[in-house]
Formats: sequence, C-alpha cells, structure tokens
Amino acid sequence: MTYAPSLDHAEINHLASIRMKRGIALLDEGDPEALDEAVGCFDEAIELRRGLPLAGHPGFRYGLAAGWINRGDALARMAGPENLSEAVNSHTTAIELLREVPADDDEGLFVRRLSIAWLNRGIALEKQEREGASAEAARSYREAIRLLTGCAGKRAGRLDRVLASAWINLGNALLRAPGGALADEARDAAERALSLLGGSESSDEEAAEAGLKARHILCQAATILLGKTSPGESDPMDLIGKLTDAVESALDLAQSWERAGVTRFSPLAAQFFHFGALVYERHQPHFLADFLLDYLAPEVAGRSARVDATWFAIAGESLARARARLGQSEITLLTAPQCARKLEILCEVRAAEAICNAALSRSVPEQSARTSEVGLSIC
Repeated sequence: MTYAPSLDHAEINHLASIRMKRGIALLDEGDPEALDEAVGCFDEAIELRRGLPLAGHPGFRYGLAAGWINRGDALARMAGPENLSEAVNSHTTAIELLREVPADDDEGLFVRRLSIAWLNRGIALEKQEREGASAEAARSYREAIRLLTGCAGKRAGRLDRVLASAWINLGNALLRAPGGALADEARDAAERALSLLGGSESSDEEAAEAGLKARHILCQAATILLGKTSPGESDPMDLIGKLTDAVESALDLAQSWERAGVTRFSPLAAQFFHFGALVYERHQPHFLADFLLDYLAPEVAGRSARVDATWFAIAGESLARARARLGQSEITLLTAPQCARKLEILCEVRAAEAICNAALSRSVPEQSARTSEVGLSIC
C-alpha cells in the first residue's frame, strides 16, 4: 500500500489521524458524553479524508474506512434505534471503501479491516433486536469468515484472532434461531473458534475472554441439543462430555487468570460453575460431589482457588436436590442390583454437603454475584 501524496494531502491525512486518536480515547472512556464527542471526532476525520484523492491511493481509503468503522462502533455503544441504524450504515460504507483489496496487501491489513467492518456491522444489527436482525447479522459474520478463510497464508496471529471472533459471533447469532433449530451449527462455530484460540488463552487476556465466550456458546448449544433427546432415550454421552469438558476447562482458565491477578472473569466463572453443577446433577450424579469439591475444597482437590459464598449456595442447592432424588428411591432399590452404587453416591453427596457447610461456616468472604456478558466488538 504505497503512495506518494502531496504535502497538502499528507498534512490533511495527519490532521485526520489526530482527530481519530482523540475519538478512540473518548471511545475507551465509554460514558454517553464521551461517546457522543467521539462520534464528532470521527465525523471530522471522515470529512477531512473524504476530500483526499482516494483513487490510486489505497492508504487513504484504508484510513477513511477506519473513521467509518470507529463511528459505527461508537454509535452502536450509544444504542437506540436511530444510532444503531446509523451504526449499520457506517459499517456498510466502510465495507464499500475496503471491498477492492490492493494487490500488495501481503500482510492482510485490508482483509483484516474489511472483516472487522463486517463483524461490527453484525453486532450493530443484533443490538437492534428486531425480527430478522440475527439472521442478517449471521450473514455479516459469515462474510467475515469467508474473507478470512480465503487468505490462509496471511492468517497467522492477528487474522486468526479476528476469525475466532467471527465464529464466536456467528455462534451467538445462531443460538437465537427459533426453537434452537441452528444449535448444532452454533456448537460447531464455538468449537472452530476454540481451535483457533487454544494456543494463546493462557498468555493473552483477550484470547482468554474470547475462549470463555466460545465455551459459553458451546454449553448453551449442547444444552439445547440435549433437550431435544426423545423421552426414554439414553443420554447422548458425547454431548454431556462436551458440556463437562467445556465447563471444567473454562473454570480452570478463569482461575488461572485470577491467580495471576486478573479478576474480571470471576462473574463468568460463577456462571460456568452453576452450569456444571446442573449438568452433573442431572446427567452424572455419581460425579457431582467430585466436581463440586474440586472447586470448593482446595484442601481436598489440591488446588488453590478463591470462591465466594455464591458458589457454596449453588453447591448446597444442587447437593440437596441430588440427595432428595437419591433418597426417594433408596428404600425401593434395596433389592435392586444398582442399589449399592446408588447408596454409595448418596453417601458421597452427604459427605460433600458436610464439607461445603463446614467451609461456609468459616465465613467465606461474600463477593458480588453479578454476572456480565463478554463483549466481542472489535475496532
């Protein structure tokens, strides 16, 4: 992307860059006033670059598209029907500017920015929450995926991260299909994202956040698919295995970052713990006590973990339900072949309750149980 602009053009481009940096700083502040001012900065940068000779100068198109992308991002964060509609239009304008990729885009910079425009367009569409918005957003995410998979030789590093985000956002959109009709595709999208993130989750905080979001989608999709199992049909063990693997790897990842001093994943970890307790309680009660104690009783599991009272409440409720269910069938099963194992599980559940209650009585510091979504908007 080489060009030889005149001195005047270079100065105009420099002034636009100054306005862009100011807008990005305001974007990071995030409050309504700052976002509104950020839109103004991006508008000024767009106006400056709009007068540059775009034909024959890919760099000018590249910079102008960035203004439209950031403008769309700011408007989407401000929300509201008019702002979201304008956000979609801003990203669409950026897409038109970037659609013609220069022949010397050897590092995939144009493709990356074009893919981000498609991604952010999809996010703005989903926020509209109107009929058909998720399906239209899914088409935007698929276009980003098509672009990124079409330049495999340039994908290393930063392009892989954008591709993973595209798969995650696609999976999230597919989950909203009526009746869970696209749950299997959503699960596949989440697994594709995880295959791209696995090597960096333990060392890159943003990759860890994306990985947790992918696992969250995988768990939701697998739960929908489990719910479609016909009455009397045996539990599909491959789905249950995917669920428990996703839950435990998510908890291990979140807690490894917490030990490194990063605590912002704690609310999401609590959601995974709750989900795991329900999965084991309903489908593999013989592993329920082990799962709970692995995270609630470090002295038993041999791990260092910090949890709050919310986790103990989740465990207590799950164990009580499991004990009640096992206890109801205890007398009638005295002569059944599986009686011994059921009684053994009941004893394990009771022992786990005792351990959890003892730990809770030592006044575990209570922390906020507020949960939050992991955003994946990229700019």
